[in-house]
Amino acid sequence: MKVLNISAVLSALSAVFAPATAENNPRLFLGQLQQHQNNQRNLQAACPAPSPGPPPPIDSEILFLAVSIPALDAKLGGYETPMALRFTNYFGAMWWNCIAVYSDNYKDTLTQQDPAVKVLDTSLHTTANRGACIVQTIATYNSLSLPEAQEGFFSSISGNNPLSLDVTAVTGISFDDALDPEVAACGTNTGCLQTLATAQNYDPKLMGHIVAKMVYDYSIDDGFNQLGTDDGCQASCRAYRDVTGYAPKNDPYKIESKQIEELWEPLLEDNGKGFFYHQEHVTPHIGRTAKFRYLQEAERTTRVAANPNYSKKRTTEAQTVISRMSQLDDEKKIEIEIFDNKLIVANSIIDAFLGKLISSGFDDPIPEFQKPGLFVSLERFVHFISGYLAAELDSLIIAWKEKVNYDLVRPTSVIKKLGGSITTWAPGGVQTFRAQDFEAYIRVMPHSEYVSGTSCLFQAVEDYVLNYLTGIGLSSDFPVKFPSVDIGESVVEPGLVPSSCVTLEYLTVQAMNTAGSQSRLNGGMHFPASVQGGKDLCLGIGSEAAFKSFDLYHAA
Repeated sequence: MKVLNISAVLSALSAVFAPATAENNPRLFLGQLQQHQNNQRNLQAACPAPSPGPPPPIDSEILFLAVSIPALDAKLGGYETPMALRFTNYFGAMWWNCIAVYSDNYKDTLTQQDPAVKVLDTSLHTTANRGACIVQTIATYNSLSLPEAQEGFFSSISGNNPLSLDVTAVTGISFDDALDPEVAACGTNTGCLQTLATAQNYDPKLMGHIVAKMVYDYSIDDGFNQLGTDDGCQASCRAYRDVTGYAPKNDPYKIESKQIEELWEPLLEDNGKGFFYHQEHVTPHIGRTAKFRYLQEAERTTRVAANPNYSKKRTTEAQTVISRMSQLDDEKKIEIEIFDNKLIVANSIIDAFLGKLISSGFDDPIPEFQKPGLFVSLERFVHFISGYLAAELDSLIIAWKEKVNYDLVRPTSVIKKLGGSITTWAPGGVQTFRAQDFEAYIRVMPHSEYVSGTSCLFQAVEDYVLNYLTGIGLSSDFPVKFPSVDIGESVVEPGLVPSSCVTLEYLTVQAMNTAGSQSRLNGGMHFPASVQGGKDLCLGIGSEAAFKSFDLYHAA
């Protein structure tokens, strides 16, 4: 499967969103799309190559991020979902904070207060300085928390990207690949950092170091246990390890008759090279210990998922899973694969936001965000992203709290114990085989079944997007298009699926939410109640993130 490359998409945006004709204007094209169902797709013999065009009418500094994000995603994809979303949250926070420090009174997105270190010379409050600051924050934060992304990042900003954009040449700045030693020497002393910033005339590279260092300092005390020391560990500490003493009630080696059948059972995994292992519940502590971005602490107690009222043995629910998976077609399979990758989802939402603003001829209501001849400023672009990623993180924390609270069994564990034969999907197509050999369409993640974290997150995304659009005076129509998957490019069934090009498109973010949530059922990872439970649990989280995001600049 091709992973979405934002830079390639941006280079073609002018062709996609040019206002001249119905064929390339989403607002006019919507009427033609109405003939399809909300979870439509285009099927063609093979995926057409995107037609590159001139740069779209956006701030050029947005392209700095466009060539940076793929290099980050390439490494973030190797992390379990909670850590990947946590990382993207902090990248978004840094990018906004570069804008906040180069302003009179925009707020720090993590503290929701005035930035502790600010650029006091207002003549330096420019988009160019903010953009350069953003690039340096990525390099500095990588050096502190994501070093494996550093080589690819520097390669990309040096011109090795689909746009051939050399950020260092454009900015005239040689960005540092490690934390500035003077910034490091200040530690957490913000007075020292302010003095240093003033002495160096608020150099954007230095400000990038300062912003990244302050976000890093916040992150290592955020309840995820990034350093592995939150439980007092002093040596050989394991990053992100549980600090709450969680243990599954079902030991995978326990005699089956002594297991508690409705509770989560760690599944057996292997690396395909002879190494087998049973799952450990990923980050079971974060529902209790992780800091919210915008939710109030009281909501950790008041936001509770309704009891799903499953049957004790889950026999009926299991048969529903078996039946549903026997009806998978190429479109459903690609939906399962794409919606499982939250980085692809985020990138597609970002692309949809750009498209929405460009096709609407957006006139930003914030005077400083207005740019003559442009529809999207760096400031607006980053503001949307930062709030979106905050909504994702808050929904993740809430969902994880309830996952551990209920600690319920996955369909895979139930179906494997049914006995006899079943007829449903297996790699290569529908087959009849022993129930004990059943596996879900994709890897079942190492955490309990209820609630669906994906449906929770997608509900937060829907609420965030709709409230954000309202807040900037735009209509709620929000077409979302995902990267095309060419013939045989399935991750699960390579060479077989799809049989023709599949491009997932949804007329609205609500339709995307519905399809993405349903994909968790189609793939056999959840029982039905889990999806609705996740939606109900996280309803309003995205709205809160949108409101709090607007507060970051409304004080101005």
